[in-house]
Amino acid sequence: RNGSKKLRLAAIGVLDRLGRMEGLPVLLDAAAYEEADLGNAALSALARLPGSGVDADLLARLPQSTGEMRRVLIELSGQRRIEAAISTLLLCAEEPAPGIRSAAVQALGVLGNDKQTADLVRLLLKAQSSKDREDLETALIAIVGRSGTNCVPHLLPLAQSEDAALRTIALHALAGAGGPVALEAVKAAVEDKDESVQDEAARTLSTWPNNWPEDSAVAEPLLALAKTGKKTSHQMLALRGYLQYLKGDKQLKDDEKVAKVKELLPLVQRPEEKRLVIAALEPIPTAAVLEMMIGFTGETDLVEDASSALLQLADKGKDGLTNALRQKALQTVVAKTKNEETKKKAEKILKGIQ
Repeated sequence: RNGSKKLRLAAIGVLDRLGRMEGLPVLLDAAAYEEADLGNAALSALARLPGSGVDADLLARLPQSTGEMRRVLIELSGQRRIEAAISTLLLCAEEPAPGIRSAAVQALGVLGNDKQTADLVRLLLKAQSSKDREDLETALIAIVGRSGTNCVPHLLPLAQSEDAALRTIALHALAGAGGPVALEAVKAAVEDKDESVQDEAARTLSTWPNNWPEDSAVAEPLLALAKTGKKTSHQMLALRGYLQYLKGDKQLKDDEKVAKVKELLPLVQRPEEKRLVIAALEPIPTAAVLEMMIGFTGETDLVEDASSALLQLADKGKDGLTNALRQKALQTVVAKTKNEETKKKAEKILKGIQ
């Protein structure tokens, strides 16, 4: 404790390697009261310290601790996954000291399950500072990511808050939880009284967790929003999300995907969305897809994307396309592409067919 910094660091390293319970008090003091590099080294050693008695010792110290020692014990509760500390951590999350609150909420994010979702929502509803809200949101999303739909009932009060910022946090958490009830809440938020919440709801829908086929229920609201959204930005987000859904849903048959894309084509105006159409259809070797790709080669912004897709269709679509159709695709590529490598590949495959 009284040696040079170099010696104290070496001593912490020795205690770390020994991994003995007797070193715990010294390491705790170093973690709490030494300068940063010494403190961090001691904290890391404590996180690794073996033995069933270590967690019990740390847990016993936590209720009566104060200041920096309290913060260290809170951090260790999270790092060592001491679930028995959760009830004390919830109390710490409401203490006056910002550093203690922050450490406790972070630890709860590591340890908590769906039961703690309600506690974090309660804390969010009365949180005053932006830092507290940020910490609580991060912890909440970590928990719902692990616990899923069990968290949704606890999130709904947040989605109904009078505070638009809290309703936005609810959208993020609902997206992490997933499931039909969460999806309905996000759909409803597209009509929220606050424009910023509407925008976030549209973004959330467009990137709804891709757990196909469980999330296929998002297809209908995305398509509806793409067709009838009040704002162009919402329509574009929904259109992109729907095309991503079509590409990712393995439950849809190829002819069903093609039919759904054809239904959507009148809404697809910008090159960015048309590229998503190309990406969604590229793996499907049918005459209808081939004709759509040939049509896209007539658009300057899309000629290379469509040419690449045609090349892939002709090369890998031997079972779904006749040789005549494959030749047509490759001849279009040769005529339209400005990419010499793509052109050479098309010519090579074309020779093999002829």
